[in-house]
Amino acid sequence: MDAPSHSRHLFNNNILRELNCKKIAQVCSRAIHRTLHLTIKVSNMKNTIRKFLICLLLFNLAWIVNADEAALKNPDGSWKWTNRLIHETSPYLLLHAHNPVDWYPWSDEAIALAKKENKLIFLSVGYSTCYWCHVMERKVFSNPEIAAMMNKNFINIKIDREERPDLDEIYMTATQLLIQRGGWPNSVFLTPDLKPFYAGTYFPPTDMPGRPGFPTILDAVHEAWVTRAAEVIESSNQISRTIEMAISRGFTALNARALDRSLTTSALDYLRTAYNHAYGGFGTAPKFPSPANLEFLISEYERTSDEALLKMVTRTLDMMAYGGMYDQIGGGFHRYSVDAKWLIPHFEKMLYDNAQLARIYLQAYQLTQAPRYRRIAEEIFSFVFREMTAPEGGFYSALDAETDAEEGKYYVWTQDEIRRVLGNQKEAESFGDIYGVNKGANFEGKSVLHVPEGAAAETAVIGLATAREKLLTARTEREYPLLDTKIIVNWNGLMIDALAYGYHVLGEERYLSTASEAAEFVLETMRKPDGELWHTYTAGVVKQDAYLDDYAFFVRGLLTLYQATREEQWLDAAKTLTDRMIQQFWDDKNGGFFYTKADAKHLIVRTKKPYDSAIPSGNAVAVKNLLVLGTDYRHYAEKTLRTFAESMAQSPSSFMYMHYALNNYLTSAENLEPPSDTVVTATAKIKGKSDEVFSVELQLKIAAGWHINANPTGQDYLIPTTVELDANAPVELVDVAYPKGRSMRFEFSDEPLNVYEEDLTIPLRLKQKSNVPNRKNATIILKLTYQPCNDTECLFPQTLDIPLRFPR
Repeated sequence: MDAPSHSRHLFNNNILRELNCKKIAQVCSRAIHRTLHLTIKVSNMKNTIRKFLICLLLFNLAWIVNADEAALKNPDGSWKWTNRLIHETSPYLLLHAHNPVDWYPWSDEAIALAKKENKLIFLSVGYSTCYWCHVMERKVFSNPEIAAMMNKNFINIKIDREERPDLDEIYMTATQLLIQRGGWPNSVFLTPDLKPFYAGTYFPPTDMPGRPGFPTILDAVHEAWVTRAAEVIESSNQISRTIEMAISRGFTALNARALDRSLTTSALDYLRTAYNHAYGGFGTAPKFPSPANLEFLISEYERTSDEALLKMVTRTLDMMAYGGMYDQIGGGFHRYSVDAKWLIPHFEKMLYDNAQLARIYLQAYQLTQAPRYRRIAEEIFSFVFREMTAPEGGFYSALDAETDAEEGKYYVWTQDEIRRVLGNQKEAESFGDIYGVNKGANFEGKSVLHVPEGAAAETAVIGLATAREKLLTARTEREYPLLDTKIIVNWNGLMIDALAYGYHVLGEERYLSTASEAAEFVLETMRKPDGELWHTYTAGVVKQDAYLDDYAFFVRGLLTLYQATREEQWLDAAKTLTDRMIQQFWDDKNGGFFYTKADAKHLIVRTKKPYDSAIPSGNAVAVKNLLVLGTDYRHYAEKTLRTFAESMAQSPSSFMYMHYALNNYLTSAENLEPPSDTVVTATAKIKGKSDEVFSVELQLKIAAGWHINANPTGQDYLIPTTVELDANAPVELVDVAYPKGRSMRFEFSDEPLNVYEEDLTIPLRLKQKSNVPNRKNATIILKLTYQPCNDTECLFPQTLDIPLRFPR
């Protein structure tokens, strides 16, 4: 695979002027050693941690020198350009702080300026371990001529998608709508009122066959704004309305569907179809671990004892664990495999992947008692302790895929390197056999380590533990990948959950202590005085109001801590934060949780972000938590499931963790009792006959405080009241004269609905079927289908059988 050039070191301050990279490495090494391996007096802890964080951040941002750097510096070595991103804490934003582009962070200042000058906004969204984000930074945003075009005609805003997942979702949806695909960097052009109208992903610096260069795009977009602004605005309005329907307004409890096994069965059918029998996992290349799929399969296996489901899980876990996607030397999983066999990874390592997969391997160990699954979970935790744990508590976000502009350079090996490190020729030969090195290079002249024999070689793998330790020690001498030191609440919640579960399963005290310290760090450092959470923490700075995911995932971790320890402090904190989550994010009209607070600024739509991505949806995790918390919260869980039930049926792959939560709902001991009083009662009478056609009246009585949808309803997505006959009835329905409904407004709908209330008569006509013999005093069944609602909620659609004696 091609690898992008890494970004330049960034800090334009006295430390970088005085220290070269080697000196920084020495200083930081000493700080790290003191912090991690020595007993530190409590009085000196905060100062030591602060020094460590500064060193770590400087080291991560200063270790690479770009070949093009000289063109961006003055003769005295100072930077020619420094933009507003220099004041940010995100490692990704800091990588752009010395671009000639006049970058703004997403801010009141930038948005106000766009409106004041009536300029389009160019929005660039990426993240620190993104391959093509680095390429575009080096090739496009570091180009002074391109930057001049951007600065003249646009207000340029750069976003770290991990800091602002709300904006990332909105504008990635726009890109997917506009070009039918998506990816990062996400490059979106907005009107001054923040509405998107043109988008793409990576744009090259010059025109290429079939692909315009970024300068061509800039000219065309600017020309459209100058000469056809009204068309641009109308297009942006249409796109924004479509985005709102796609990720917010389209989800409503009025789209009622029964919460039953038909939903989970359809999800299971999807997974069986998508499952790759040869290599495990789902689909073909690229292959992602998809933890939500595996967790749902485990829940179904536990319910049904269907061994085929467990086999799907264990086959997938084995192929991943023995493939190159797993770091065979240092533990932990890379982001995904570029091939179907789990052999060659995209080498970045994400906290959220390793948290979710550690839990899955522990579950597999509990179910099978196979030691290999315990080993993988323990190695994941060892990797996290060694490389992803912040000294003050909490866990870092990610490790980049590249070092020195080469993807995977930190992780791959040659035969000669292995022989040189191990020394013992016999041991090196054995290692090469077990880890596929002796079969020849598999990645750009080097080897991604894997275990071709899989589980059959587990004993040999265990026997090579000392060799792996030697290679890990040697690997630490290599240049280290960029470490994104953001501490993000939702991802930390996942790791707290995994570690607490690890303690529950394995009894390892360190897992509990580390999970507890991380939870205490979030509660003490990342919570505001009023009890709300922050989203991120980097180098001592907290930023961004928390999102739904932060509350839901962190509560999940707190609940698992409580289940593992029975310490009331964790349960109390979980309940407090859940109450705050409901207060800030609950949708009183349509059910489910919004992703952002009601007072979030500068959003063109308030979304619910219900789909799983690399992590489960916040709504789905919230449902699981609410069920655990018991009866006081169960109705929120049920209404959330109703809100997304129709979408779960239509696209099971996008809602797999919601299906997992639904499994918990369906199998729980508690079941809400149906209303004791019948909402609708009905009788049918024949009122007359003319030319073999019978006139019939249905008399309906609707309980006080309830209504049913009229026919028509006034809105396409509602379920109208209908009358039908069984196909084998001796008569056929000629017509039904549904009465006009009453137009009313309700709390759960912005628009008026047509409804029936109280007493109601529905006239209809029936006719004897031809070639069907008459039967004296036959009784036929009319089927009345309706959806009962009150002022705040709707029940599931119901069908009432109404008998009608049909004379000869």
